[in-house]
Amino acid sequence: MGARTTQKQAGRVLVALLGLGRVAHAGPFDDPYDLPNAPRPPTLPELTHPDLEATLEATMGVISPRGTNVSTVAYVQRVALEIPVGARRWFVGSNYETAASAAYGAFALVGGNLEVSGRTVWATRTGLAFGGGLGVVAPTGDFGGDPRRGSIAQDAAMLRPWSHASFEPAVFGLRPFVDVRSLDGPLVIQFRQGLDWLWSVRDGEQRRLAALFGLYLGYRFGNWLSAGLESFELYLMDRSVADSDRVSLVLSPSARLALPYVEPTVSAFMSLGSTMEGRADRVWGIRVAVTLVYDTSQRRIEVAPTGR
Repeated sequence: MGARTTQKQAGRVLVALLGLGRVAHAGPFDDPYDLPNAPRPPTLPELTHPDLEATLEATMGVISPRGTNVSTVAYVQRVALEIPVGARRWFVGSNYETAASAAYGAFALVGGNLEVSGRTVWATRTGLAFGGGLGVVAPTGDFGGDPRRGSIAQDAAMLRPWSHASFEPAVFGLRPFVDVRSLDGPLVIQFRQGLDWLWSVRDGEQRRLAALFGLYLGYRFGNWLSAGLESFELYLMDRSVADSDRVSLVLSPSARLALPYVEPTVSAFMSLGSTMEGRADRVWGIRVAVTLVYDTSQRRIEVAPTGR
C-alpha cells in the first residue's frame, strides 16, 4: 500500500512539473498574434505590426553651413514598405529616398541608394520586445554628372543623418542592428543600436564605418493620439575629422493620429551642435508622414484598431 501511494504521489508531482513547464514555455508564445499595441514611432519601425505597412514621409529643412551666413533649404522624400512573414516574428522591408533642392542654381532631383532589410522580433504579452536584423544598401544613387547632385546628396544626409547611407555615392553597405522595446500601458520606450558598414564599389579599399543609435519615448492619449520624442545619434568612426565633428545628434518631437485607414504624423527636428563632419552648424525643419496599413489576409486597407 505504501509503495502504491508513493508511486501515485510521484506521478502527480511529475504531471504538475510537466504542466508548469508547458505554462512557462507557452507564456510568450501561446498566441503569436496577440501582442501588445504600442504608440508607433515616426522613424523607427513598430516592432510587432501584423499587416503590410507603407509609409510616405516628406522632410523639409534649413541648413546653416559652417563659415557662411547663407542658409540652404533642402527636401527629402522617403518611401518605405514592410510586411510580416512567419507568424509576425519575421519581417522584410525596403526603404528608398530621394532629395531635391534649388539652392545650387536650377531645381534638381537626386535619387538615393535602395535599402532592403530583414529583421526578427521576440515579444511577450507583458510588453517587452527585442530582436535584430540586417539592412543591405545597393549603389543605385544618381550622384554623377552634374556636381550639384553631390551637394544636394550631402544636404540630404545632413537633414537625416540616420539615413546617410542612402546618399553616399557608389557604395555597397551592410547595416546590422538590434531593436528593443518596453511597453507599459500607454507609455513606450524603444531604441535601435546599429552599425553602418559601407565600402566603395569603385575602390574596394575605401571603407566607411559609423555607429547609429535611435531612441523613442512615446505616450498614447486615448485611442487615437500619441506624442513622443525621438532622437538619433550618428558617430563617424573612421573619418579623419576632429572628435567634436564625428557626432551628429538630432532631436525630434512628434504627434501621431491613428485615424481610420491612415496614420498621419507631424514631427519637428533640430540638430544639437554641428552635423555630418562639421559641414553644418545647425539644421532644423519639419517632417510629415502618412502610414497606410494593408490587411493582406483580407486584401483590404485596415481600419486603425482601437487602442493602437
